[in-house]
Amino acid sequence: MPLVGMVQREEEEGTAIKHVKKPIGIVAKPNSSMAKEAIQVVVRVLEENGVPIYVERDTAESYSEELAGYPVFHLDSNPPERMIVIGGDGTLLRTIMKLKDSSPIIMGVRAGKRGFLLDVERYEIEDRVRDFINGSYRVEVYPRNRVYYADKPLPCVLNDAVLITKMAKMVKLSVYVDGDRIMGIDGDGVIISTTVGSSAYSLSAGGPIIDPRLDINVVTPLNPVQLYLRPIVLPADAIIEVEVSPGSNDLYLSLDGQEVVDVSVGDVITVRRCESPVKMARFKWWENYYERLYARLLAYW
Repeated sequence: MPLVGMVQREEEEGTAIKHVKKPIGIVAKPNSSMAKEAIQVVVRVLEENGVPIYVERDTAESYSEELAGYPVFHLDSNPPERMIVIGGDGTLLRTIMKLKDSSPIIMGVRAGKRGFLLDVERYEIEDRVRDFINGSYRVEVYPRNRVYYADKPLPCVLNDAVLITKMAKMVKLSVYVDGDRIMGIDGDGVIISTTVGSSAYSLSAGGPIIDPRLDINVVTPLNPVQLYLRPIVLPADAIIEVEVSPGSNDLYLSLDGQEVVDVSVGDVITVRRCESPVKMARFKWWENYYERLYARLLAYW
């Protein structure tokens, strides 16, 4: 299977990938009227096509009336091979992190304010669910990064690992790539992002937008005192280490904004490529990536 930049394309020419009556799981943002409406449409189309429906545990609790009677699954132990995630980027990132090293194929339905990573709009849910059932999509494979703290593996991240000050006090960091020191930061912290994460926190902090066909990492300093420091683009297979230097104040380590770890002076954070990627079912995702990017960024306000 060819690998083009960060995206592995699995396309069928002329024939659809066959998925015969395999169950599809539903995960949704809790307590959302937009998600509730989308759930009702998704369930109806799946039932009309005779597809077994499984519901993620927390989703089943949040929508007990709409999803009553369906089998429940746990993301961290027995996820189905295909899932429909309904919500915003946070919902998707939480879902992926809970999956740990599992890699089901995920269809994303946008039911939030931004939802850049979820490409199915509410008006097209019926058609896209039918496409998902019939295999009329292509799978985009997104690499993730594994984060290590004190040599212990933490969850993989799709967007970024962020070291950031706790109390708005200056932190001191040394950043190494494959053993070589590339920058010392006196400031608020540092962001280590994937290609996907380049349009998230890193972008807000002055990092570059990375074309999705590239497979890289970006190191973006957060408000450094050293005004000459700029984001650095690194190879995907680079091993990135961040050491909390003497004299630093305490920090948080944030993983995709979903999990937080306390970090202190002398601690070392290591980031390297994760062994399990994320697989997203895409429909028209690549027709105009940049038009989509800027429309979503502007529409956010």
